[in-house]
Amino acid sequence: MVPKVKQLSEEEVDVNQQANHTVVVVGATSEVGAEVSTRLSRAGHRVRGVARSLDIPLDDQAALDAAFAGADSAYVMIPFDVTAPDLHRFEDEVGARLASSIAKAGLRRVVLLSGLNAHLKKGTSLGAALMEERLAALGLEELAYLRASFFMENFVKGMGFVEQAASGVFAAPFRGDLPMPLIAEKDIGERAAALLNTKHFPAQRVVELHGGGYYTLDQATMILGRAIGKDVAYYQASFADARARMIANGISPSFADALGETAASFNKGERWALEAPSVENATPTSFEAWAENFARTRNAV
Repeated sequence: MVPKVKQLSEEEVDVNQQANHTVVVVGATSEVGAEVSTRLSRAGHRVRGVARSLDIPLDDQAALDAAFAGADSAYVMIPFDVTAPDLHRFEDEVGARLASSIAKAGLRRVVLLSGLNAHLKKGTSLGAALMEERLAALGLEELAYLRASFFMENFVKGMGFVEQAASGVFAAPFRGDLPMPLIAEKDIGERAAALLNTKHFPAQRVVELHGGGYYTLDQATMILGRAIGKDVAYYQASFADARARMIANGISPSFADALGETAASFNKGERWALEAPSVENATPTSFEAWAENFARTRNAV
């Protein structure tokens, strides 16, 4: 199902709406962060990227303090470390350092990338949920939790779709018959940049992004398989089998267990989104369009 999408207002896209500000972008080299950085730079803002490759790692408090000092606003996120021996301890430590830098800098506006199911406070969304609470405690003037759905990019970045497709079967521990909202990372970046650039910040703190439509994993597998020229069927693997495969591929048991908790929540039909699908929480890129673009890019390499 491809939803109608809210068109961003002129105020949200007009580069002249906001005076030039200094904006910190955490994870600036990721696809979401790069989109945020590009859009804000085009709007005339000064962007300070935070990433290890930019010599500002998230485990260096002094470097973070320097990056945030004198800034007006920030886009922040808690990255996944799939090799962390203790995922939630890693998330807690990163969150504490970021919150400390934000508090010292006295930022006016912060947009946090969170998860659509953050309110459940479990699995792979726990780190973002705890960061929501940390930021709320700072009493920031303007704060938004951008709760995004399941990334389309997860199929190829973490779930190994292309590698598995060679066998004709794509397996994961999620049910294949339940619709799941899917979102493209660049669409998240567009919304985050719009929030950081808007003159009138929204009153509501939670901003849900359901993405480009709801798809079962059966449907998504067929769509992505067709795009790359493969006949692929979806198979729901047991968590034990999926966990063993993840660990064999270098993922820590801690991250694998967090993903298993997320999968169990989805498979039980727990309510991830608090809102019904609407033009307000839809984004432009359908899974079909994303899959075709991925296939074209892959073939061009």
